[in-house]
Amino acid sequence: MHANDISWLSLALGSLVMIIPIIVLWYYRTGLLKDLFISTARMSIQLMLAGFYLKYIFALDNLYINIGWVVLMIIAASSTIVKRADLQIKDFYLPVLFGVLINVIINGAIFAIAVMSGQEFFSARYLIPIMGMVIGNTLTATIVGIKSFFQSIQKDEDHYKYMLMCGASKSESLFDYISAALKMAFSPTIAQNATIGLIWLPGMMTGQILGGSDPLTAIKYQILIIVAIFAGGVLSVMTTLSLTKNFAFDDLDMLKKVFKQHK
Repeated sequence: MHANDISWLSLALGSLVMIIPIIVLWYYRTGLLKDLFISTARMSIQLMLAGFYLKYIFALDNLYINIGWVVLMIIAASSTIVKRADLQIKDFYLPVLFGVLINVIINGAIFAIAVMSGQEFFSARYLIPIMGMVIGNTLTATIVGIKSFFQSIQKDEDHYKYMLMCGASKSESLFDYISAALKMAFSPTIAQNATIGLIWLPGMMTGQILGGSDPLTAIKYQILIIVAIFAGGVLSVMTTLSLTKNFAFDDLDMLKKVFKQHK
């Protein structure tokens, strides 16, 4: 059993619901209409292109192409994180890249070894969607965690200096800032996870059910994905912060200029 296809006419008619937010945003002069049109157009074009080329990638199902596609996702995600966190790309790109890479390696190994056979996992129909969800759904938490960490130090620099003056090491002085950053990044995710199954059904599970999968099978996959996303987010944030602590501070343990300078 497969999900029923949607005609192009049905897609267009179903998308007419966008008229409602367009009218609301226009009436209240939010200035968001241009951004809305651009983002919606980009989303539609990108998804259409993804559908076309993934069709061929799935048909080829070549191990090297599959891994290459995941590498491209890692590179794109790292660039997005650095850009959205407003950080200096020359200093932060590699630490963020390693953070995302650790996320992919550990979660990929768990899925390949514990969940399904390695050969099955590395097929295009599993590797690309699963890694895409793991990488994509950790972006926001990683951006928030890293950005809030450095912003907190800048805003509360006196407390940080006081801790150093009292004899605390750099790691000890940064402990509270890391704690606050983790709370800021992952509190919304923890709250959202508590409502899954009660208030809303996640997209992967819904898609599998619509595609004809057994609901219990879909639930098992969804639980694993949710766990992987949360663990991957923590791995990305902590790996990035651990690496950046080595160069984001000067010889006196003072924070350097880490954010981009806007003109």
